[in-house]
Amino acid sequence: MRRRTFIAAGALGALGIAACTGRMATPLPDATAEAAFPPIGQIIDVDGLPVHVYEKGSGGPPVILIHGASVNLRDWSFSLMDRLAAQGHRVIAMDRPGFGYSKRGPGDWPPARQAAHLRKAALAMGVEKPIVVGHSWGGSVAMAWGLDFPDDVTGVVPISGATMPWGAGATVFQSIGLGRVGVDYYQASLSKRAEEGAIENFVSRAFRPQTPPPGYIDYVGAPLSLREGTLEANAQDLASLHLALRKMAPRYPEMMVPVEIVHGRLDWLLGVEQHVTELAAVLPNARVAVAPGVGHMAHHARPDLLQAAIARLSARV
Repeated sequence: MRRRTFIAAGALGALGIAACTGRMATPLPDATAEAAFPPIGQIIDVDGLPVHVYEKGSGGPPVILIHGASVNLRDWSFSLMDRLAAQGHRVIAMDRPGFGYSKRGPGDWPPARQAAHLRKAALAMGVEKPIVVGHSWGGSVAMAWGLDFPDDVTGVVPISGATMPWGAGATVFQSIGLGRVGVDYYQASLSKRAEEGAIENFVSRAFRPQTPPPGYIDYVGAPLSLREGTLEANAQDLASLHLALRKMAPRYPEMMVPVEIVHGRLDWLLGVEQHVTELAAVLPNARVAVAPGVGHMAHHARPDLLQAAIARLSARV
C-alpha cells in the first residue's frame, strides 16, 4: 500500500510533464500564446461554453480523440488524424474543457462531467456511435463516456490511459487537500525549469524511451498550457483524478461496451500491471495490445496498434 501511495503521488504530478506547466509560475498572457497558436478547428457552443473541435476525413464509425494532461488537440492533429482519416473514418479531435480553446465553468470537472460535455459537442456535430479514444488523462474521459453512455458508442480505446485508482493512501491525502498541494508544488518546479529553456527536455521525457517526432515540439503549442486558466484546469484535473477513478472503477464489471486497451510495456508513468492487467481483469469485453519497448506516448510510437484497435471495433458495426 505504501508503494502504491508513492506511485500515486508521483504519477499525479508527472501527468503534467508533457507541456511543462506550473500553476504557481507566472502565466503567459493569453494573447501571447494564442497569437502563436491560434485555433485550427471550429468552436461549438455547449451550455454556453466553447468547445474547440477539429475534424478530418469522412466515413464511419466516427472516431473521437481526447488528449491527455496539459496538452491540447494538436497532440492528435500533428500526424495521427491523417492516418486515421486515411482508414476511412471521420476523425474528430477535441480540446478537453479548460485546455486549448475549450473553456470550463465553475466547480469540479471529473472525467464523467468532461465526457458528458464533449458528448454534447459530438451530438451537435451529428456524430453517432463514435469510437472514443483517450490518451493518458483522456483515457479516463473515454472510459467515463463508455460507462455513462453505452448505447451511444461503438467502443472505447484507452491508449496509455489513466484508468485505475491508486492505493487507498492516496485517497486520504487527496481528501484533505494534499493532492492539490503536491501537484502545485511539482508543477511549479517543472515550470521554473521550463522557463530556463528545458521544454525540449520535458517533452523528451514524456516520450522516453522514444524521442519526439521531428517538428512535434514546435507544433504542439506548449505556450497554450501556460495560460492562467489552463494552469488552473490542469492542476484541478491532476489533483482530483484518483478520487474520480475510485468512483468509476467499481462500475467497470458492468461495462459491456467493447474496450481495446493499448499500452506501452515501458510506460514509466502509468504502469502496465495496474492500468492494463488490473483493468482488463474487471472488464467483461476487453482486448489488450501491449507494445514491447514503448513508453507513455504509445499513440505516436505505435500508431499501427491504435489503427488496428479502431479497425476491430469498426468491424463490429
